[in-house]
Amino acid sequence: MADARHDFASVDAIDAESIGEPGKRTFRVRVLEGDQSAALWVEKQLLATLGESLPRLLDQLNTSDQHSGEEVDTITLFPDDPTVEFKVGRMALGYAASEDHVVLVAHDVEDGEDDLPPTFSCRFTRRQARMLSEACSEAVAGGRPTCPLCQRPMDIEGHMCPRSNGHQKVHLREEGEDDAL
Repeated sequence: MADARHDFASVDAIDAESIGEPGKRTFRVRVLEGDQSAALWVEKQLLATLGESLPRLLDQLNTSDQHSGEEVDTITLFPDDPTVEFKVGRMALGYAASEDHVVLVAHDVEDGEDDLPPTFSCRFTRRQARMLSEACSEAVAGGRPTCPLCQRPMDIEGHMCPRSNGHQKVHLREEGEDDAL
């Protein structure tokens, strides 16, 4: 694989977040290394997949964690104008055994499907990977509730559920409401 245009060799902190109101949120992975920062804007499904893939990758490793005693930083302040910022089209995970680091590689959506080198890559510890996985799950879970009939997202005012053939609008139930008609 060719070298990435932006390489964060060993990150200080990495996390994921959602920004905005449920139904209108955007998602990003935030990365800090020294005085550099990266904002990788991703689709909700890609963030969910990243969060699910990290524990599976870690479960496959047959070696002990070389960085288990190290402190893990969290991101408390993130710059408004990061060093690297783009919308991710493709993303891949790997493992650098010699460093005992998880590797994240991302391609800018504007690069298309060409064989261009990755736009961004970074390496982080297993503990940081676990924390990133949790952050991904939390960011994705904070969205709109799903319809009990069709499993599609519902707005606060409800939605016309296809399973009701458009005959009734399904509404969110308030806590404590009973099932009586």
